[in-house]
Amino acid sequence: MESKFDLYQWRSIRDNLQNKYPELTNADLVWGRTTRDDMLQMISAKLGKTKRDLLDVIDSFEFSA
Repeated sequence: MESKFDLYQWRSIRDNLQNKYPELTNADLVWGRTTRDDMLQMISAKLGKTKRDLLDVIDSFEFSA
């Protein structure tokens, strides 16, 4: 099952991703004028991971669903 999160939860996830992957910039993690899937695809490409791998990392973070 694919991870589900909203914009409010994304703030916490974004902070965790930046702590884990310092190469990610604030610009990389903006969820603005793009879809959630497109944003995740761009982040996973920058990290050299599959989207599924990125979602597994996100799922490892504790956030309120």
